[in-house]
Amino acid sequence: MIDKADFRVPFSANFNSEFRFIKDELKYAGTSGIIRRSQHYQGTCDLRPFNIDAVLHAYFKRSGARNHKLEILDAGGKSLEQIGQTISAVFDVDVDRLEPMRLDFAADMFGVPVLHLHDSLRVKFKRSSDERGELDYAVVGGRKLEYFRYGKAPNCVRVYDKPAECKSRFGAILKRANRDAEPPTFTDIFGFAEETIMTRVERQAGGSRPIKELPNFRSLSNAGDYDPFKSLVLLPRTFAFPDPKQHGETRTLKVLGIKALIDRLGYQGARAILNTNGNAKRIMDEYDTYLAETGSLSGLSVGRIIESYQKSVRQQIKGTLVTRRSK
Repeated sequence: MIDKADFRVPFSANFNSEFRFIKDELKYAGTSGIIRRSQHYQGTCDLRPFNIDAVLHAYFKRSGARNHKLEILDAGGKSLEQIGQTISAVFDVDVDRLEPMRLDFAADMFGVPVLHLHDSLRVKFKRSSDERGELDYAVVGGRKLEYFRYGKAPNCVRVYDKPAECKSRFGAILKRANRDAEPPTFTDIFGFAEETIMTRVERQAGGSRPIKELPNFRSLSNAGDYDPFKSLVLLPRTFAFPDPKQHGETRTLKVLGIKALIDRLGYQGARAILNTNGNAKRIMDEYDTYLAETGSLSGLSVGRIIESYQKSVRQQIKGTLVTRRSK
């Protein structure tokens, strides 16, 4: 699915009548109220009080065109048509021609723990020390959540425990729920049970490198044919202890040494360490060959990740994706 979507709206676009006050009120932007100060924009306006699931970042401050950014909230729970309607509710503009500023493509891998993918996943062409896929933490809803990431925002791959992330937000969602109605359950809101094991693989794309296959809103109808995960490589996690009689003492020790590095640092981190003298490819190719001879993916593959994304995004485009309750 497309789980997050931000769009660039030309500064010349007219606000719809309900929101024409924003332009005049920007000069009064403060730290509270409907319109607030922003580092990069003249002001930011949360439109949810107007029953619009979006945040408007109005008039970019830097040089060049002072365009707006419209951040669609809960995009993963909306069809493409609903996203378009959200934009049209704010601006009188040709939605089809708007450029995405950020798109997050998500695939949910049910039954797959985060650590399984940390041991198995790497991303081609990621070379800097910040792109090793090391485990990290983020605080969401007051909870410390574990994730790992390849690359840097606004273009990166993130892998995290989706149920844990949802649990961290569940309490705040319940506080906003209608007190006169039956409180929603975790499954009502997120579409899966609280005890579900599921890892989200997420590709964030944006910044100065737009996706040439998806240059505007209209092209998003083809997102089901786009592969955002083509740079992923997934290796077997199952490890068979090498028999020195079969593989020889030298190969056995080499394989076990690399395995120890991977257990400690993850595949990408081990590869970076071994690349000090530019030998990582030769060394890791030998290890990968051993895994191919002895290991098993147990049904997990990059193809399965791509299939999960493409199935959900095609349902999202058609409006048949099972949506979560608005948050």
